[in-house]
Amino acid sequence: MDQAAPTGNVRRSRFWLYTPFVLLLLVAIAWSVAWFVIRGRTADALDGWIAAEARSGRQWTCGDRTIVGYPFRIEIICDTLDLKRGAVSASFGRTEAVAQVYQPRRVILEVAGPLRVTDGTVTVNGRWDLLQASINASQTGLQRLSLAANAPQVTVTGLGAGEIAGSGRHLELHVRPNPSRRAELAGDVAASVTEARIPILDALVGGPEATNLNADVTVTQADGFKGGTIAEELELWRSAGGKLDILMLSAAKGPRQIETKGELRLDEQHRPAGQLTVAAAGLDGLLGNLTGGRVGGNLLGMLLGQGPRANNAAQPNAKPQLASLPPLRLENGFLAMGPFVIPNVRLQPLY
Repeated sequence: MDQAAPTGNVRRSRFWLYTPFVLLLLVAIAWSVAWFVIRGRTADALDGWIAAEARSGRQWTCGDRTIVGYPFRIEIICDTLDLKRGAVSASFGRTEAVAQVYQPRRVILEVAGPLRVTDGTVTVNGRWDLLQASINASQTGLQRLSLAANAPQVTVTGLGAGEIAGSGRHLELHVRPNPSRRAELAGDVAASVTEARIPILDALVGGPEATNLNADVTVTQADGFKGGTIAEELELWRSAGGKLDILMLSAAKGPRQIETKGELRLDEQHRPAGQLTVAAAGLDGLLGNLTGGRVGGNLLGMLLGQGPRANNAAQPNAKPQLASLPPLRLENGFLAMGPFVIPNVRLQPLY
């Protein structure tokens, strides 16, 4: 007869059979406990941050806040998100912030509209189909902020020039501190808008075509929002010696195209000042509008290669050839191109 297997061997075999499942269960329990601990610490940290912001004068309100995301993420959801500092208030729709548990300093945001920002005089209203943003931070602070929006629409009211409206098919924005210009508190901004519709630009330049805009600039003295009105914020920036270094600013609108580089600031009368280098094509309509259709404006356009003859000579489907223009100076409220002061143009104070 066959001998029965020893009892000790049978027990050992069953032990190793169930060990992986037991270990998996223990890991799941430990991870669940850890996630709820992290969730609690996140709530405490968020409450502490809101309290610290309040002490600095920024009042954040997260309506109907929930924290979810088990097992690998932390998601903070606000049905409404409001900010108030001084005379300025801002409100957003449903806002979701998501971070992986193992990468807490990279946060993905999805923000629903509408947006409303006002200082009691100027009001900005915005809508979009989808707005997503990412924030990358380190122990020293913000490293990069990126934003993308589909079908953005913006309306600005309360300015002296009347209502300004604009829309586009897609917007992208990237912001980061400039690592080589920290002493100037400089920040780099790259932005682009495709198929923008801006009625005020149509009236100025002419033509109903959509506009593609691209900007790559550096702003100095960009040390944050102080909570004043737009006019107060601009004055603080101006008095601190802030300036706008334009590395590249380009716009393409049908056959019209312009590329600009240079530097802008605000003078003591709060008017734009600085100097720009410009290359352009097809700007005869703009020059005519600026000069009121005067002969001098048409002559200036022809001298710069922007007149009707230059446009008619081009092939209908050919890419416009950019011509370098004399330096464009903004000084003492006047706009000058080379030795010519452009008539009928006076730069008004921004505030």
